[in-house]
Amino acid sequence: MVTKGGFSLIELTVVIGLISLLTLAITSALLMSVVSSNRIRTATKIKQAGNFALDQMQGLIRNARNLDTCDSAGGSITVNNPDGGTTTLTQESDGNYTRVASNSGIYLTPSNLEVTNFTLACTPSDSTPSLITITFDLHDPQNLSSRESPTLHFETAVNLRN
Repeated sequence: MVTKGGFSLIELTVVIGLISLLTLAITSALLMSVVSSNRIRTATKIKQAGNFALDQMQGLIRNARNLDTCDSAGGSITVNNPDGGTTTLTQESDGNYTRVASNSGIYLTPSNLEVTNFTLACTPSDSTPSLITITFDLHDPQNLSSRESPTLHFETAVNLRN
């Protein structure tokens, strides 16, 4: 009797099933790494933009000659610059998103990120403050998934130097 070499139907079914499971595991691991990469990239972009805005506001306030007005309720502050001009920091909408802006026509946050919960607190009072606290949240509204686009919180306190 001659025996033929080869695989039975059961052996082929088991091998195909194992290959399918292995492919599924590799695909899900690859998909998770892509999602994590996008989330990290978005969080880094938001963090850099928020830190830039905070640095700019801190520099303007810290180097100001004096504080002209501090409207904690309205969320705006006006400082007298070393060059004699004045700069007002406030939250305003550019038509699409709410952003932090100065009166010089410069937005301190990018056009594709949205600012929420923007507050300026002047202590001990609005008339003669010695400490200004700036707080805001920043997120990317274009990413609909909250896992891929986190909302980052930024907060700092600045003393007037002059």
